[in-house]
Amino acid sequence: MAHISGLLPANDVQSKPQTVLSIVSTLRRCAPINGIMNIIRYMDPLNYRAIIATLSLEPADSMIADFRSIGVPVKQMELSRAGSLLFGAGKLRRLVSEIKPDLVHSHGLRADILTANAGLQCPIVSTIHSDLLEDYRFAYGRSIGTLLAMRQLAALKSFDGVNAVSGPLADVMSKQGLRISGILNGLELSTYFPVTNLESMMRLREKLGWPSDAVVVLHTGVLRNLKNPVEVVTGFRASALSRCGFLVFAGDGPQRAECERAASGASNIVFLGKRRDVPDLLRAADILISASSSEGLSNALLEGCASGIRALATDIPPHRYVENLFPDQMLIFGQGRSDSVRTVLDSLDPGCWRQKFLPRPDSLDMISCRRMSRQYQEFYASVIQSRSRAASGAEGRVLCQ
Repeated sequence: MAHISGLLPANDVQSKPQTVLSIVSTLRRCAPINGIMNIIRYMDPLNYRAIIATLSLEPADSMIADFRSIGVPVKQMELSRAGSLLFGAGKLRRLVSEIKPDLVHSHGLRADILTANAGLQCPIVSTIHSDLLEDYRFAYGRSIGTLLAMRQLAALKSFDGVNAVSGPLADVMSKQGLRISGILNGLELSTYFPVTNLESMMRLREKLGWPSDAVVVLHTGVLRNLKNPVEVVTGFRASALSRCGFLVFAGDGPQRAECERAASGASNIVFLGKRRDVPDLLRAADILISASSSEGLSNALLEGCASGIRALATDIPPHRYVENLFPDQMLIFGQGRSDSVRTVLDSLDPGCWRQKFLPRPDSLDMISCRRMSRQYQEFYASVIQSRSRAASGAEGRVLCQ
């Protein structure tokens, strides 16, 4: 782990590292788990020690080996969903009693509710990765989704601190009655960077089996209704760009079959499924597209912009936030219209279809995982010190009685 100085004043440096226990459902490879990895990877080992607890059995696509490879212990609680409800709180209390963390950081619906119900004596914090009401209504239907979101929001109100993965998401969640701040998600910039020259890009395309002369439009992430991937297929097929274009989907999800039906008969649309070579896919592509209706923060857009390609995205606040960071690369288009994808693709000047960019250093610094980790460590220190001061004040009042 890299050393980051200046997190605490000299007189506040701990004699031993403070232990942060992160609680998640599983370590399934996805954006939130990548975010946890990026926080932990750059923790100052003089000040912090990381441990992870998972609630359920790990899926096939798990990052548990990645965490253990950097020396992070992973405790597996192996709870079913029913087990979480029946005896999860007690099991978590016993685990916390064994580990004795200085702070618990939970992520996600089950982890947040379980952490709130466990009655832990140490400070507890959480990170929100999406607009809970919007996301859960899309995923579970309006009635059940609303109930789940309200249950999680109620749990979060008992936490010592809550962060969102972007400022726009923090604004949305604060309107839902939550005291929340924002720490922008970060990327590993040694992984996401522009292609160095045309020859390198052509070698990548040859390796991937992509046509060398096509304009490659890439869509990354989960294929679900919130992301509107079917609209990307139909819009691309109706656009003039499709005559010389090649549309690639890297990701899987419940709408893949519907997307494939919409693409039926089109030899220039391919579905790769889940991939672990997304950085190479971005460097081999020309355009990244997102038709999402809602985001906490689009990691996909950050990755595309860091990789030096043009990004097209729907007009929602988190996408506007990325546009402010990378104004030369981003093009925003309207959402909710059936032909919006076709319109934005046809609006591109053919002379710019294959344009590459060199992102500004200050923009890259804003999305660096080193910066994100440093801010989380400062957040942890603030919460721990605030709880300590409150406990000292309560003790003082008892002694004076």
